[in-house]
Amino acid sequence: MSDAGTTSLIFGVVIGTILCDYALTLLASLLNYRALDQPLPAEFSGIYQPAAYAQSQAYTKAKSVHALLHGSFDLAVLLLFWLAFDGFERLDLAVRAAVPGDEQHLEVGRGLLYMATLMVAESVLGLPWGLYFTFGLEETFGFNKTTAKTYACDMLKGLLLTLLLGAPLGGALLAFFVYSGPAAWLYAWLFLAAAQVVLMFVAPVWIFPLFNSFTPLPEGELKQAIDAYATTVGFEYGGIYEIDGSKRSSHSNAFFTGFGATKRIALFDTLVAQMNTSEILGVLAHEVGHEKRGHIIQGVVISLLYSFVLLYLMSLFLSYPPLFAAFAVSHSSVYVGLVLFQLLFAPVDTFLQVVLTARSRANEFEADRYSVETYGEAEALVGALKKLSRENLANLTPHPLHVFLSYSHPPVLARIAAIRDHHATRRSRALL
Repeated sequence: MSDAGTTSLIFGVVIGTILCDYALTLLASLLNYRALDQPLPAEFSGIYQPAAYAQSQAYTKAKSVHALLHGSFDLAVLLLFWLAFDGFERLDLAVRAAVPGDEQHLEVGRGLLYMATLMVAESVLGLPWGLYFTFGLEETFGFNKTTAKTYACDMLKGLLLTLLLGAPLGGALLAFFVYSGPAAWLYAWLFLAAAQVVLMFVAPVWIFPLFNSFTPLPEGELKQAIDAYATTVGFEYGGIYEIDGSKRSSHSNAFFTGFGATKRIALFDTLVAQMNTSEILGVLAHEVGHEKRGHIIQGVVISLLYSFVLLYLMSLFLSYPPLFAAFAVSHSSVYVGLVLFQLLFAPVDTFLQVVLTARSRANEFEADRYSVETYGEAEALVGALKKLSRENLANLTPHPLHVFLSYSHPPVLARIAAIRDHHATRRSRALL
């Protein structure tokens, strides 16, 4: 195929993928919106009052509309930037004018400036949507606890982390591809893999506390119960902490993070306030199940394999003329190639994300089974899931297509049914 034909093919693939992805997301959102008209499931009778259930449906509808409008806006901006304004080319020419010269070492500086400009523009355009979501939508439904000061501080901290961590990582990635020749992708992968592993140990101690306070759980019934359960299943950790999640939102959660000495059990203060000890233990046993069943390591391995394949494929296209021609960019460069390849890779990435969310849903079922098997209180976990659904105004009746495309967790009714089925199966076997 000629270069012109390849250019047309790349253009068609990128445009087609962007539009098909948008159309599929729109269809799933509309079907999910319509599915909200169902009555309260019998399983939640007594958990939801009619007014509260109506509010949960209204909350899902509001989030759906917000997501669709935001997605439509982002699509329009991308197409206008690319097709109407030749934005990738114009930005590259502006960067070359700001950093003139033909020396090879200038490529890294130009690349950082190019990518930083795109990131800043994306952040500025996304700011009104984020502000409305937090101070409009979440405020309307009683979830937002964030003050303007906290919101601004979070943004500033995020910016500083990007400068301190993102810029050096991005600069190193560019430098590998500029200076290291054909094996650059492999060196870049080894560097990024090492950085990812280091961050797993560093983040719980140095980064997460920048945004939330981690207070050691005081001695008492809950801590004793957690310690006893952890000892029973041989789960070692560096501490149990309560997070001030209520500082930003009334949503609740629990998780553990880190490896080795930095491994921490983290409970949102909202979760502690909403649930009794047995329900918290049911949730915690689920989280421990992720670690005991290898889901955490599985996620790390998948992430490393993903970046390995991505960087290798990227290396094949960074100097590929038809790729630059498809986006009307006249100068071939590593930094523009990195940006354009992300758009070219979108079809593969869309497929992979669907596969990974399916794997995630399977992991959630497995972690639920682990909780039943080791803690033994199936109804405690069921009760916790019901409270989480009620307090977070969760959608109880999502459409299957919406679940298939974007749900990392199974719908709560499917989880409850699976928990009880597994518990009944274990009891039946115990009686034989």
